[in-house]
Amino acid sequence: MNVRVRNWNPFSAFVSGLIAVAIGLGVLYLGQLWRTHTQQQIATMVKAQGTVVEVVSRTKLRDGERKTLFYPIVEFRTANDEAVRFEDAMGSNPATYRVGDTVEVLYDPQTPQSAMIDSWMIWLPSTIVMGFGGFIAVMGGLTLLDTLFRLLKLGGLLGLLGVLLLRRKREQHM
Repeated sequence: MNVRVRNWNPFSAFVSGLIAVAIGLGVLYLGQLWRTHTQQQIATMVKAQGTVVEVVSRTKLRDGERKTLFYPIVEFRTANDEAVRFEDAMGSNPATYRVGDTVEVLYDPQTPQSAMIDSWMIWLPSTIVMGFGGFIAVMGGLTLLDTLFRLLKLGGLLGLLGVLLLRRKREQHM
């Protein structure tokens, strides 16, 4: 059996790290823009108390698999005492809400039919995008640091960690 080991190329490692940092920061920025847009949208909305009057199930075929999500239908009254009924855009399985549950509703006074339930799920998409971007940026940064430490002959991040631990251990014994 003939095993071939590729040599470590500091230039390609450095470029890969830079690309990962750039992509990660770009995705992080897009997530922040999404979050800011959501905050601005919510800032123009009015809060109201609503009641879940029905829960409907919707089954979709995705990737050859049937998935059923449950969507709450909520009724609330606007500040002008107009009755509004809407289906929330966020479905879940199992169902998050039951008929009769009281929920906080956010709605635009101009178009109250485009209301939404005020919950943590409003922030979930932008948080996922920001988390992904942050992860990619950190991994790229660690690649850059590893390349730097290898070039300084410290043996990469693990080598640096070993050096730091040895120093600490020596200082404790003195």
